[in-house]
This record gives sequence, structure tokens and C-alpha cells, in this order.
Amino acid sequence: DNIMRLRNLVTTVGLVIVGFISFVVFATPASASLTVCNRAGSKAFVAISYYSGDSVWSKGWLQLNPGSCGTAFAGRVSNSDIGVYAETFTGVVESGDVRRCVIWVQDQSSWTIRNADNPARCRGRGREMKGFRVFRTNDSPDYTYEVFD
Repeated sequence: DNIMRLRNLVTTVGLVIVGFISFVVFATPASASLTVCNRAGSKAFVAISYYSGDSVWSKGWLQLNPGSCGTAFAGRVSNSDIGVYAETFTGVVESGDVRRCVIWVQDQSSWTIRNADNPARCRGRGREMKGFRVFRTNDSPDYTYEVFD
């Protein structure tokens, strides 16, 4: 009788542990990302730059209507240096001193460039080195960046 109680107790404790582990694993968000929101008065065209492995990448164009947000990068961005360059129909609204290659939206609406910090990779039709504003995402796996006029 005591052996049966012990067996039931062990089974119950095991099920509680499995249930707790399942809750922790499945309650954790499955993805993280860099989100960009357009707070400017007109449509924004956003390019980002980031490090992956030992390469610098640039990626564009995230096209955002005024007041909308979109995912610029899917994946953990904690403690990352991210660059942003953005233009609207009224001009450049976000730029900085860190030069990265982009492809004009008129030539290619979606692109990714490896070694985007190398001007030699920026030769060809519609390619141009632009100044990106670089910021650090800190500890959060998700980060939201806002573009203003």
C-alpha cells in the first residue's frame, strides 16, 4: 500500500514538473525583432545595417505609411549595433556618419548587401553609400525605433 502511494506521488510530482517546464518553454515568445515605426508625415523608406558573424549587412527597403510600424529585422537584437537610414517623399529624415551601401528603391525595392561597409561592394546601377545613424539596442531581445520628420 505504501509502495503504491509512493509510486502515485512520484508520478504526480513528475507530471507537475513536466507541466511547469512546458509552460515556461511555450510561454516564452517564439521570436524577437527590430520594429521601425514611421512618425513622419509622409511615407518612409527605411534601410537598416547590422553585424552578423564577421560581416556588415545592409537591408532595405521597409516601406511604411505614416503612423504604421513594420518588422525591419526578425531575430534577437539584444546588445546589437543597428544602423538606420530613412527617407520620405519630403527628404532624408534619419541619417548619420556611418557609411553603408544601399540600392535606390526605384531600382530594387527589396535587397540585402553583405560587406555593406565596403565601397567596392557599392558599385553598379542604383547603388550608393549613405550615412546611417547607429544605435545600441541594450538588453532587450526586441527593439522599436521611431522615425520622425
